Amino acid sequence: MPPSTAKIEDPNHFLDLAFGYYITGRFALLNRLDVGPNLLHHAVELLIKFTLLKDVPEAQRSAQTAKIGKTDGHNLNKLWERYKHHVAPTDLSRFDQVVADLDRWENVRYGGFPSPGSGVAKSIGPLRWASVSTSRPVDLYVLGWDDVDDLITAIFAASGINPKSVGTRYTHTELREWYERENKHIMGDLFP
Repeated sequence: MPPSTAKIEDPNHFLDLAFGYYITGRFALLNRLDVGPNLLHHAVELLIKFTLLKDVPEAQRSAQTAKIGKTDGHNLNKLWERYKHHVAPTDLSRFDQVVADLDRWENVRYGGFPSPGSGVAKSIGPLRWASVSTSRPVDLYVLGWDDVDDLITAIFAASGINPKSVGTRYTHTELREWYERENKHIMGDLFP
């Protein structure tokens, strides 16, 4: 495959990265790796950034990309609120808790997670399960990948992303298998 020459502020660069993070995140979750939610956080973040930038004129795109990076960074909650206004009147409020859960997982990549000496409980599975009983307070991190698959599918639809345009170049790989495994929200035309 020839090297890619996309500029960092090219929205298609964000879309390509988002897809890679999503498929890699699904693989990680299906294999019970704690890094999965963090990868999915980045997939959602990049899909949002793609949507916010795709209609910005090229001459303004670099400045707009920098502005989004400065004001929102990796804060998924802020980006999500901005995104929901951008794709109005699509009602995506049913995903607010999923996005909030994903945003918390961003902390996993930093030392001292979540804070030194604190108790942590993690629940990752097909469905969101948050019932934890302990004798002391714990910081709870939860994620149900069914909710994330539903969220990704909804973002594709609300953003007007043609799934076929994303998955076509990966038909020669095993990504389809990892995408479809335990996924109730399959975009049928993602892998033609």
